[in-house]
Amino acid sequence: MPNFDNFCKNIDYTFHNKNLLLEAMTHPSLTKESSVKHNYQRLEFLGDKVLSLVISEFLMDKFPDEMEGALSRRQAALVSGETLAEIALQIHLDQILLISEGEKKLGGLSNKRNLENALEALIGAIYLDGNYDFCKKFILTFWREFFERNIEPPKDPISKLQEIIQSKTKLLPQYNAVQSGGCDHAPEFLVTVKLPNCDEEFSAKGHSKKEAQKEAAKIALEFLAAQKS
Repeated sequence: MPNFDNFCKNIDYTFHNKNLLLEAMTHPSLTKESSVKHNYQRLEFLGDKVLSLVISEFLMDKFPDEMEGALSRRQAALVSGETLAEIALQIHLDQILLISEGEKKLGGLSNKRNLENALEALIGAIYLDGNYDFCKKFILTFWREFFERNIEPPKDPISKLQEIIQSKTKLLPQYNAVQSGGCDHAPEFLVTVKLPNCDEEFSAKGHSKKEAQKEAAKIALEFLAAQKS
């Protein structure tokens, strides 16, 4: 069993109900391969909503003159899988994540999707064990570096590619997604994007359709940038 006490010291929060932390750190693979009944999925659902509320509240206060579009782009960056996975590693969440041996052999402890989900579950667990204010303190503490990075409203690759294409033509990039592998709790998707008036197709894989779409859009943007140079 991982040392939850040291982890709680690192995040400056002590659980009254340690079963909530245990549930938040239990990967779904364990409920399928052992007698463990609960995993992080329900807490992940709750934590996702709490995180979104805290970030939205923070951005509304910090940027009182910005419109919805700019605020939404900022929020998308702050709650992205990349951001959550980076924070999860910073707090050493990977060291206490409980997964099956099969999932571990597949690299589950470094899987960004697993880290993202477990961090959201941790937020949900803090909310149920404490209250909204404890969650807010946790999020504002560990997202501080990302608040400072996020000076300009960022555009995700999908939006950026769409804007570039629409500036040249009225047509949109066409995405096609298929599940290409993985397993039930860790699927892998292949997405191909086709640009108007372009013979090239750009493909990428990800653990979700959205992640794969972003990666495919990045590749398309790199191609367009190379065409200009």
